[in-house]
Amino acid sequence: MTKSLPYTNYIFDLYGTLIDIRTDEQDLMTWRKWQKWLDEKNILHPASPEEMRDEFFAMDRAARDKALASGVFEVPEIDVIPIYRELFAKYGNDMEMLDEGLLNEAGYAFRTASREYMRLFDGVAEFLHLIRESGSRAYTLSNAQRSYTWPEICYFDLQNMVEGALISSDMGCMKPDRHFFDIMIDKYSLDKSRTVMIGDSYENDYKGALGAELNAIWLGPDNPAGRFYREQVS
Repeated sequence: MTKSLPYTNYIFDLYGTLIDIRTDEQDLMTWRKWQKWLDEKNILHPASPEEMRDEFFAMDRAARDKALASGVFEVPEIDVIPIYRELFAKYGNDMEMLDEGLLNEAGYAFRTASREYMRLFDGVAEFLHLIRESGSRAYTLSNAQRSYTWPEICYFDLQNMVEGALISSDMGCMKPDRHFFDIMIDKYSLDKSRTVMIGDSYENDYKGALGAELNAIWLGPDNPAGRFYREQVS
C-alpha cells in the first residue's frame, strides 16, 4: 500500500536538492573548451579565452544591474541568450546564421564545458515516484538558465517525473522573490496550505517560501532530497 503523504503539492529546488552538480564558469579551461566548440560551428571569437570571459561577465553584470534598476522585481533574473547574441555580434558574426536554436546550443555547449560532473542524488527518482503514487504532485522551481537547465532536466527524465518545472530565466525573477513562487502557485492553481517547498538554500528556498506564505522544509547543504526521502521511509 502506498504511503500517504502530508502535502498535496511538493515544490523542489533543482540544483543541490535533486541534481548534484559542480560547474566552474570562471575557469579559463571552460572558456577554452567552449571556444573549441565555437570553432567547430564557425563562430568568430577572440583568441584569448580570458578576454572573452571578461567581456561576457561585464555584459552579464550590466544586464543584471539594468534589471535591478528597472524595479520590476525585487530579485530579478536575466536570460543569457541575448548576451551571447550581443557578444557574437561584437565579434563580427553573421547574426542571421546565429538563430535562436544555435544560440541555445551555444548556451548548453558553454554549460557542458563548465561542468565537472552531474548526477541525480540517490533516492530522488524513488521520492518523486512515491509522491506521484500517493496521489500528490511534484514540481521544480529553479534559479537557472533555460538553455543550461532544460537539457539537464531532460537528461535525467525529470520532466516526466514532475507536473511542472519553472526556470527563473523564463520569468524575469528568481528565488527568494515572492513573485517567482506566486507564478508557480497561479500557473498550477496550487492550494498554499497543501503545498510545501523543499530545498537546500535557507535564504532562497526556505525563507523565500515562507515569505510567499508556503510551507517550507530546509534540507541544509548536506541533506539533499534523496537523503530526506530515505529518512522518511526508513
